[in-house]
Amino acid sequence: MLLQPARLTLDANGQPRSDHYQDIYYNPGAGFAESEHVFINGNRLHERIARARHLTIGEIGYGTGLNFIHTADTFLREAPPEARLHYISFELHPIAADTLATLQRDWPRPDIRAAVLTQNPHNHPGHHLIKAHPRIHLHLIQGDIRATLPLLRARVDAWYLDGFAPAKNPECWTPELLAELARHSAPGATAATFSAARSVRDALSQAGFHPEKIPGYGTKRDMLTATLVAPPAPQPHWTNAPAATTGSIAIIGAGIAGSTTARALAESGRHVVLYHSDAHPAASAVPVAVPYLNPDSDATPNRPYQIAAWHHAMRALHQYPRALYDPCGVYSHATDDGERRRQQAILDAALLSDAELRGDANTLHYPRGGVIHLPALLAALADHPDIEQRQATLTDLRELDSHAAIIHCCGWQTALLPEPALHDAIRPLRGQGSLFDSDTVPDAVHCGARTLIPDGNRLYSGASFNPNDSDLAPRAADDDANRQAIHARHPDANPRLHSHYIGIRGASRDYMPLLGAIPDARDVAEKYAALRRDAGIHIARDIAHHPRHYMHQGLGSKGCTQAWLNADILAAIINDTPIPLPQPQLERLAPARYLLRALKRGQL
Repeated sequence: MLLQPARLTLDANGQPRSDHYQDIYYNPGAGFAESEHVFINGNRLHERIARARHLTIGEIGYGTGLNFIHTADTFLREAPPEARLHYISFELHPIAADTLATLQRDWPRPDIRAAVLTQNPHNHPGHHLIKAHPRIHLHLIQGDIRATLPLLRARVDAWYLDGFAPAKNPECWTPELLAELARHSAPGATAATFSAARSVRDALSQAGFHPEKIPGYGTKRDMLTATLVAPPAPQPHWTNAPAATTGSIAIIGAGIAGSTTARALAESGRHVVLYHSDAHPAASAVPVAVPYLNPDSDATPNRPYQIAAWHHAMRALHQYPRALYDPCGVYSHATDDGERRRQQAILDAALLSDAELRGDANTLHYPRGGVIHLPALLAALADHPDIEQRQATLTDLRELDSHAAIIHCCGWQTALLPEPALHDAIRPLRGQGSLFDSDTVPDAVHCGARTLIPDGNRLYSGASFNPNDSDLAPRAADDDANRQAIHARHPDANPRLHSHYIGIRGASRDYMPLLGAIPDARDVAEKYAALRRDAGIHIARDIAHHPRHYMHQGLGSKGCTQAWLNADILAAIINDTPIPLPQPQLERLAPARYLLRALKRGQL
């Protein structure tokens, strides 16, 4: 469900005031000076930015984005050139994009302001990773912070406590919430706030911070700074995964999973060697593809990830030129009564705005969807000075020993995975698509029994769906079925076969990706053995992993939608930076879930 946007009033000077909280967003006429005094100086950030490598800042109350813009400006002026900033900000009532554009009109860093506004998640709840600058990630987490903060996977170095005044917005200042702040803080983390209220000081002390009063900004006598001196003990969990040491990263597989992962890591400052083998062609070696959203019609545990992945793909793809991504729109046509009920349920759930989803039970229209020209996009993803491409068919991994990490992005191929217990977690899924010369080419993508994709003056139809089939030989019957799909929508069309493409996708058994560090089955079986006797028992223990090995596989037919978010999640795991996905959704992606499920079923 979409969030209620902020209600605000602008005074005669254009300064905003929240109607909901009856409080100002920042000091009228001096917002940047106040931000500098309270948050930059209050957290001693000038000296910390000057020696930063990865700096993570957390903010309660994104508001107008003023603190973020000021911090980004300071960071880019003072940080070492290799440093990266991760800025996490929580917001319950996001301000409308047009209002933000008006408020920020004369602020510094127009490039960053434009990037954020272009990728604005509007009033969609959840985690939204916005790439505001090549060296700055904005993690905008929208929703009630009491629900979203406990699910965060990050260690914050400095906190901006800016959630309106405690008397106006007490929910952001409770002892329970500040205890969660401490739990998500790095050792020695700091916090700063304009407030000097006794209740805030006491809550910070209870959470393990040492608070101190210092002079406030302007006419305000006091404010608080604090340093974490008694951090809570780390919480063990089977999704806790090791980061990689410094050094280059090897990626096996140059399809959509491998290419997006390579790009995310290269942009984070890592050197990547991307291995590709003609003996194992990628399933994504097709001329065109569609980043298609097909969310669960019910509120399943998987649906938040499905929506998050689609939003992230849209943010990424809409920054490319039309030669790589053509946002011509996607239509989803129901083929029976069950499908009509499912599509009506998606509309009723109000998952997206009218600008993102329209239509009725018969036909859903996704205006932001479109056509990926996949060969050109894969080439663009690999075109980075820190990505080295190598053609090689790997039969063992000894030649990769010099790399800090090895990432398996091999589709359905599992022979090189160091954990045998995961070899059967992915099955081959054969698909054959056909490209036709046609005098009838729609101007948008149409999905039904087959997906019809415009490609210039040709029409791509496909693909077939054959589980547990890895045969790369073309089949005339598949071409015929793809041709019939065109006739079903365009009876007068005269499609003439130009070429066909056979891809073997790697589909996980539960239709969710396998993403993250590769677990050691023997250690999991030992530490979680009690699950064999009681599948419902709660166990919280860290597990061992195969050193240096990670995976991004099992995407099935959803690779062009899910790979973008997956790649940034994996880069965050490897670099030990904030993970742009809540804990419960991460559990549904981590490869160890298969081992825990096998224990519960007595199969491990």
